[in-house]
Amino acid sequence: MSAQPPIIDLHSHWFPPSSLRLLEARGHGPRISRDANGRPALHRAAAGVAPPPFPLGPQWFDIEARLAHLDALGVVHQLLSWPTTLGVDPGLEAADSLPLWTLWNDEVAALVRAHPRRFSAVAALSTADIAWSARELARAHTELGLIGGVLPVAGLASLAAAQRFAPVFEVAQRQRSHLYLHTGFAHPSVPGQPLQLLHADAADVRGALDTAHQFASTLITLAFTDFLDAYPDVSVQVAMLGGSGLIAPVFEQLALRAAQAGQVAQARRRLRQVWLDTGAAGQGPAAIAAVARVLGVDRIVFGSDYAPAADIAPVIEHVRQSGLDPAAQRAVFHDTAHALLRGRGVPLPLAA
Repeated sequence: MSAQPPIIDLHSHWFPPSSLRLLEARGHGPRISRDANGRPALHRAAAGVAPPPFPLGPQWFDIEARLAHLDALGVVHQLLSWPTTLGVDPGLEAADSLPLWTLWNDEVAALVRAHPRRFSAVAALSTADIAWSARELARAHTELGLIGGVLPVAGLASLAAAQRFAPVFEVAQRQRSHLYLHTGFAHPSVPGQPLQLLHADAADVRGALDTAHQFASTLITLAFTDFLDAYPDVSVQVAMLGGSGLIAPVFEQLALRAAQAGQVAQARRRLRQVWLDTGAAGQGPAAIAAVARVLGVDRIVFGSDYAPAADIAPVIEHVRQSGLDPAAQRAVFHDTAHALLRGRGVPLPLAA
């Protein structure tokens, strides 16, 4: 049996002290409270009945514990991002959210400077103030040493929605940014987003399908419209395997139609600047195998969703169970992400 390759994890999250402080100071909307034992939990804004507080375990904050966990599993590098899943940005106006994002970016940049071989990061951006986000993305590159920014995936689920972010993508093109599209909605001022549905039954299961639809819709924007054509030097990473791999059977069905051969070929060309990670709902072995078969294993990078997930080991095992051969597994675990990050200036050692 071949040795386990080193792992680069492109889907992980972190909370710095400033995020705790600012969100604990809030009395309503998105905020952090503590239980009787002092353990923090995030209260999220949501349509309908608010979800229960989301517990924030020590893995969100403790860098030494994180590094020990990564070392134990052979994870040599992580890309850090703000978890747009938590719904803080769409639940706040810009006046309240911009200080949070500015400090998060400053503190994650300091963490990257302290551990340049172990961590890289993308900047938190506002969807309430797009002009600010364009300026902040430029600052992330020129002053902070970050490699791009994170945006909520629903914010690009249609061409009309994506066009609102053109100023951000224009800066990204100049800076050769890596833009990460992660679970979540943009601020309500962004048009063309999917509806936030309230389900009367099987809400968790139907909600999972809603999320997969949001991701697949965004991949359709990226691959089947001309939105990305003006930004050929931007790399785009989409979390959760593009929505539990839902895009793979859709793409396959289109490819079977001779009348759409040209459209599918053009979509494949556009996907050369798009990568899908295995974090969260993207870790299913069958979904990984389907995306590899339909879109190509070179479109897949490893992601763990570490912090919301306290243990990376199950995701590693699910990739191993996908049926990919050892060379393909090495590409997913390490080689594709290694080339992507080095191309964005991350000081990784040369591949073994």
